[in-house]
Amino acid sequence: NLNKNNIPVFDRWATKYHDLNMDKISYYPFYAVMPLPLILLADKKIRKDAGRIGVLYLEAFALTGVVYGASVYTVDRYRPDVYNTSLPMSYRTNGNYRNSFFAGHVAVMSTSTFFIAKVFDDYHPESNWKWVVSGGAAAATIGMGYMRLEAGKHFPSDILLGAIVGTASGLLTPTLHKNKAK
Repeated sequence: NLNKNNIPVFDRWATKYHDLNMDKISYYPFYAVMPLPLILLADKKIRKDAGRIGVLYLEAFALTGVVYGASVYTVDRYRPDVYNTSLPMSYRTNGNYRNSFFAGHVAVMSTSTFFIAKVFDDYHPESNWKWVVSGGAAAATIGMGYMRLEAGKHFPSDILLGAIVGTASGLLTPTLHKNKAK
């Protein structure tokens, strides 16, 4: 009973994507990015505050998780590839295909990478490398969004919202807990 015409026009074009291999591939960076902030421990200035940074990271991740969990249980949106009539009905009626809103993989990627960028920037505000780290965070988030779009798992609006939620969580958590210099 699903009809592509009931999808907002800015998302409708995403229903043409379905790539199971891309879906599988997207899980590698998804799981790899979760412990990625451990690389901050290589920096002596940051390592002395490892406990604080670790708690902040857990808080940022928890915030992303709570917002994601609330959306999955309150918004019932089918994944784009469910609208693809060339796929078998057994594939299209799987229970996991009702949680397109919002892109959790993208939110996790942006939370982790933008958290790293923010912490690095806070400890090294004069470094030219902060732009490389921030650019890497943006590139990783965009890359994950692309993979999830190609896999047929999320609409562009889901990906954009996942990026916004994750980026906000990754940047705002350290910002809100930052000690002001006296």
